[in-house]
Amino acid sequence: MGSNAPPPLPLSPSPHNSGPQLFSDVDDAQPQSQKEWGTDFNRYSFSSAQCASEFGDLFKEIERAVAHRKSVGSLTESDIDLAWKPEGAVKAMIYNQKLYILESKISDPFKISRALGILHQIDRALVSSPEPLPNIEFSFIVSDLPGENYQHHTFWSLSRLAVDEKTWLMPDFGYWSWPLDLVGNYEQIRAEVKANEIDWENKVPKALWRGALKTNAVRSSLIKATRGKPWADIEEVKWKNRTDLVAESAVSALSMVDHCGHRFLIHTEGRSYSGRGKYLLNCDSITIMHKKEWIEPHHNVLVASGPDQNFVEVERNFSDLESKMENLLKNQTQAKLIAQNSVKTFRDRYLTPAAQACYWRQLIRSWAEVSFRPKPWAVVDGKRSLRGVPFETYVVQALEKKSDHCPTWKKLTLQC
Repeated sequence: MGSNAPPPLPLSPSPHNSGPQLFSDVDDAQPQSQKEWGTDFNRYSFSSAQCASEFGDLFKEIERAVAHRKSVGSLTESDIDLAWKPEGAVKAMIYNQKLYILESKISDPFKISRALGILHQIDRALVSSPEPLPNIEFSFIVSDLPGENYQHHTFWSLSRLAVDEKTWLMPDFGYWSWPLDLVGNYEQIRAEVKANEIDWENKVPKALWRGALKTNAVRSSLIKATRGKPWADIEEVKWKNRTDLVAESAVSALSMVDHCGHRFLIHTEGRSYSGRGKYLLNCDSITIMHKKEWIEPHHNVLVASGPDQNFVEVERNFSDLESKMENLLKNQTQAKLIAQNSVKTFRDRYLTPAAQACYWRQLIRSWAEVSFRPKPWAVVDGKRSLRGVPFETYVVQALEKKSDHCPTWKKLTLQC
């Protein structure tokens, strides 16, 4: 095997042989009826009517952004200008169902992977749409924090504060793939979560959290509030760099799928939002969240109390975490109902692939309602040329920006 070949994939040997055990999926052998196909939330090609019927509550954040824009006037080209943003931003155009990159202010490999994850999702929403989508021009930010002087600009973002009324929210890059060993492709994670899910009674009856402390003070508060508690399984994870854990942390780190083995999963914000929330909400477990500052698209369907409660909310300093944990441990029937509501709300509906594609297409349509029409053509050397770089070409160019000494397989996985 050549020196540039990828390493073999790690496999867990079975007790009877040195290779993986292979299983067929019984469900795959059954033909799908037309009715089942119409409500298959793992496909991307829902019509606008289907999207509105199945996922309308997910679009509240888009409706808020549209209402604000209508109150202050339609978007202009200057609103989406990126002169203020030195790094971590992209300006793009959709024209005749094709995606073009007009300006890319991304040089950091970490942000390149995020931008590609966003652009791939947009392209997927375009090519899977059963109906034509409008032509638009827009910009988006892939940084956790928007940076300085952002208040007078309008862009698509991973999250926002309540005061950021001009900001439009988009799904984060992880819905395509997060290129880390403990995470990975979103659909793969969902499939493996469901395949490995265990009964509530067999889950570890403790509150689980793993993460880096330095990104947010609330995480240090969590450590203090849970130190020595018998119901807590809380550990800091330390990173050598953006992709590799230090040796001692690698021992206690858990994959997203392995998190689902606990009944209670604690979610905290990071530098702004934290991308792990959507993964935790795919588990048949209870997600516990402190009161949020940063808003994500799916937050509108979180329910903190009542018969439809689908998560547990605690104070930002976790001062009430112990009392709420004790109540959940004493009232297992109530706790199990919250977990079931979570699965019904998130894993089975609003965090499905269909819901994400629907959100992207609703975002595109709604943006077009309040925005200027793009000018797709420019005159170059006396000839009309389409502006920007086609998405497909941009992807290749982004990979070629990697070091020439980087093996091809590492380029494709954005590891160097």
